[in-house]
This record gives sequence, structure tokens and C-alpha cells, in this order.
Amino acid sequence: MRQFYQSTYYLWIATKAIFAIAGFISAINTLGISNLTGPEKLANFIGVVYAILLAIDAINSLSGNYPKYLKYINGTISVLLGIVILALPFIANVISIPVTVFFAAWIILLGFFDLLVIKRKPSEIVNE
Repeated sequence: MRQFYQSTYYLWIATKAIFAIAGFISAINTLGISNLTGPEKLANFIGVVYAILLAIDAINSLSGNYPKYLKYINGTISVLLGIVILALPFIANVISIPVTVFFAAWIILLGFFDLLVIKRKPSEIVNE
């Protein structure tokens, strides 16, 4: 598994950046809704925090800095979020079950990438 993540390292970093940007856009759109309930506000806040953590981790990973605490936090949140999204078809109406399952699996795999603390290949690291 580690070798798979090592060979697709930049795919996972790009995924983090895309999810962070999507999280910010979603939060901005959701903030425009004035009648949010308490749980919706909490979910929006957690999404913003998760997006910030993903953005920080993506930047750190590209610069060769790998703080384990940040990797473990991101990995744990990603796996839990993926499990929650995987449960959505059973507790709510979703537009497309296959897309929901694919998205949940992608987030769970991203979580494992962080929990394993995958680093760039030594041959790709340039002495700065």
C-alpha cells in the first residue's frame, strides 16, 4: 500500500488542494444561507477547519515538511468523514449512490495516505 501511495504522491497532494478549494467555496456558498440550523452551522465550521488543515498540509508536503501531528489529524478526519459520507445513502436521499460511494472511498484513501505519513521519493527531493 505504501508503494502505491509513494508512486502516486502528487495525485494525493493535488487531491488535498482541490478538496481544500472546494471546501472553501462550499463554505462561502453556505454562509449566504440565513436560516441554517445548529447542526448545519457546525458541519459548515468543521468543513472550513478541514479545508484549512488540508491546505496547510498540501503546502507543507510540497515544501518537504511533514509534521506528524497534522498528518494524523488530517488522516483521522478524512477517514471519519469518508465513513459518514458512505453512510449517507442509508440515512438521507442522495442524488447518485455510485458517486457518493466513489467520493467516500476517495476520502478514505486520502486519510490512509496521511495516516501512513507518505513522503516524497528521495530521488525527487532537491537540496535547497
